[in-house]
Amino acid sequence: MKLFKMLFSKIFISFLILLLQVLVFAAAIMIFEQSIFAFQVVNTVFGVLVILGIINKKESPEFKLTWLVVVLIVPLFGLLIYCLFANSKMSLKQYKLAIEISARCKKYSELTKTENDAINEFLGDKADIEAYLRSTAYSRGHLNNEVKYFPSGEAFYADLLAELEKAEKFIFMEYFIIDFGKMWSKILGILTKKAAAGVEVRLLYDDIGCAGLLPGGYYKKLRKAGINSYKFNRFMPVVSGIHNNRDHRKITVIDGKAAYTGGVNLADEYINEKKRFGHWKDTALKVRGAAVGNFTAMFLHTFDVTSKIKSDYGKYLDLEYEKFEGGGYIHPFGDGPKPFYPEQIGENNYINMLNSAKKYAYITTPYLIPDYTLISALRNAAMRGVDVRIITPAVPDKKIVFNMTRSNYKFLLQAGVKIYEYTPGFIHAKGMITDGDAAFVGTINLDYRSLVHHYECGAVLYKAPCIADIKKDFDETLAVSHEITESNFKMNFFASLANAVFNLFSPML
Repeated sequence: MKLFKMLFSKIFISFLILLLQVLVFAAAIMIFEQSIFAFQVVNTVFGVLVILGIINKKESPEFKLTWLVVVLIVPLFGLLIYCLFANSKMSLKQYKLAIEISARCKKYSELTKTENDAINEFLGDKADIEAYLRSTAYSRGHLNNEVKYFPSGEAFYADLLAELEKAEKFIFMEYFIIDFGKMWSKILGILTKKAAAGVEVRLLYDDIGCAGLLPGGYYKKLRKAGINSYKFNRFMPVVSGIHNNRDHRKITVIDGKAAYTGGVNLADEYINEKKRFGHWKDTALKVRGAAVGNFTAMFLHTFDVTSKIKSDYGKYLDLEYEKFEGGGYIHPFGDGPKPFYPEQIGENNYINMLNSAKKYAYITTPYLIPDYTLISALRNAAMRGVDVRIITPAVPDKKIVFNMTRSNYKFLLQAGVKIYEYTPGFIHAKGMITDGDAAFVGTINLDYRSLVHHYECGAVLYKAPCIADIKKDFDETLAVSHEITESNFKMNFFASLANAVFNLFSPML
């Protein structure tokens, strides 16, 4: 029965269709190769044009190297693979819509002179954080907000349920993964009840993230329950690089009064109701105050692009926000591929925080497969005397990715970076704290998928009271992790060889 379901599942059928497309291309090339002279001419001309295009593309050196290897090793077929898989451009209509919606979001990132002066005075020599994020992420920083830190999925879940029960006007939720179980069942019950009571409920979930977890038409069932639901970037069995652009965000906004983000998806393993890889360690933030508007704008941006609906931004953003004195500074921001975002904002934020650190930089991440620019920033910080510590999982969720993560250890250790593995299980938390006064918590992993391909979000904090809680949680997590050193870390020849190959193609993974 399981085999029957697998053979007739959407995922398996889509895979067969994609495979058929590749085989058709391969067959066409094999037939074309019968004419050797024509093959050589076309391959040479086409190859030169594609190689010039790759070299001049505004992408990372790792991306260019990967595709140059593919194009050069597999004549003509490699060229076709590049044209099919490396192309993640949207249609002209989608592009115009994206630009229009981005412009609407940008309006809400503007600061008055008084606000700008107050933020710059508060940030002091960290004012460049605000300047960079405001110029690239179509968002703004805020003072006088309340930020609560959750050191576990369980703590986040309990607080979320209580806040959802208070909803009176609207609930917006955007998640990468939703799966049936205790967590989603309880949340769905509240959403259905609230929708019946007249609360506007919108839900956005990623099609690939929920593949094999939710039925293909699940969003239709949710709509019947009064929940305005859409699948983000619906998977179509057509060879295209746009399938790499997933919505990895985790956002909940309630009445414009409270917002949540962090690493926790809506599935039981995130609250340890289901044991998959030992103890699941995750983190989240709850925000109250004007900074909630940043998350509202992020959600509306993605929802409108997906649904083709033009939401009334003023209805959800022009609100009277509560002020919380002494709450420090917070800047929630989004990140994603072009044309939505002009830069790799998440990666640059990590680099900016590393470069500004004077005493220490402590990081948690489930995956450690950064590009050379970020690796250099980590090494440089350590070599100028900053205490750089990174916690990764001891129990992997993906074996290949785990081995690729470990393949970066030696180079970092040699520069003085300290690496630890979380012994109780899998750490899914994504965050950084520097010098006890600045922190980041969000959805952004230190790998290519998060830093380049995915839509992500998070919040930068400065002198916020909850930073002490983040530091305390890091120290407690460190206490149950074991340190990796050059003397106790070894990789055999075959593992090193396999990782060398996988690392070459990491921009595609």
